[in-house]
Amino acid sequence: MSKMNDDFKYKYETFGAYVMFPYGNEEKYINHKFYNSIEEVNVGAFPMLPGSTKLITEHLDKIINQSNIEAKSKRIALDEYDDYAKFKLENVMVVNVKDKNHLDSYLKNKFYHIPIKRLSNVRLGVEYLAFYQSKKSFGDDSGIKYYAKINNVYKYSREECVEIPTRRDNKKEIYLRFELDDIKEISPIKPIQSGTQLVSYTTLYLLLNAENMHELKLNSNLEIEVYKILKNLAEENNWSIRKEYNKYLMNNNTVDIIENKRIRVNGKIINLKGLKKELLG
Repeated sequence: MSKMNDDFKYKYETFGAYVMFPYGNEEKYINHKFYNSIEEVNVGAFPMLPGSTKLITEHLDKIINQSNIEAKSKRIALDEYDDYAKFKLENVMVVNVKDKNHLDSYLKNKFYHIPIKRLSNVRLGVEYLAFYQSKKSFGDDSGIKYYAKINNVYKYSREECVEIPTRRDNKKEIYLRFELDDIKEISPIKPIQSGTQLVSYTTLYLLLNAENMHELKLNSNLEIEVYKILKNLAEENNWSIRKEYNKYLMNNNTVDIIENKRIRVNGKIINLKGLKKELLG
C-alpha cells in the first residue's frame, strides 16, 4: 500500500488490518511508524503482553463508539469519483415539514409540496427528498427519519391538492408538487443548533450515514477526521459546536478547513495530530 499525494487518499480499498506482537513498552511504541500508520491507513501493529494492552483497548473502544461516517471514512478511497459521490454530489433535497399532520399526509400519500414562491426551481440533479422535522413542531421526535426517490415534479394550484385541506386565502396559490417513490425510514439524524433552512441539500452517502445535521455538510475525509476530534472534545468538556459559513466555532476557537486539505485554528495552520492540543490550549 502507498499513500497518494492528494488528501487522505490511498491506492486501494480496505477496512483495516492489525498485527499483534509481544512487546511491553507501550509508551515507547507510540512513536513507531507501524503504530502511526494505523491512524493514517488503518493498517499497522499493536504491542500485546499481559498488563500491556492499553493501546489496543483504546483503539477498539474508539472503533466501537465511532459513528457510521467516522468508520467509513477510515476506508481507503477507491478513486476520485468515490469522494465526489460522497461529498460533492448533492442529489438530496432536505425539506422542512410544517407539522405532524402534514408529515402524516406526505408519508401516507407519498408526496410533498411547497409554494413556488419559496422554491421557484428545483436544483439540477436532485433525485431524492428527505423530510426534516423541526424541534419547534415535533419536539423529541425532531430530526430526519424519512426519505424517498423523486418520481415526478410539477406545478399545480393549492386547491388541486386533495390530501391536505386548503385555506380560503391560498386556493389559487401555485405550488410545486413532488411525487415520491416508496418512502424509506433511516436511523434518525439529530438536529443541531436551529436545524435546517426551508430547503437545503446533501449527498445520499451523507444522508444514509450521518448521525446529526452537521454531518450532512461534511466536505471531505479530512473534515470527517476534524469533526470527530471536535465532537469528542465537546462531549468530554460539555462544550457546544456551531457551524457558520463552513467554519466550526467551539469554546472561543474557530476551526476551518482550507481547500479540503489544510486545517486552520484561529488563523494558524496546523496538522491533524496537533488539533486536539491546539484546542485545549
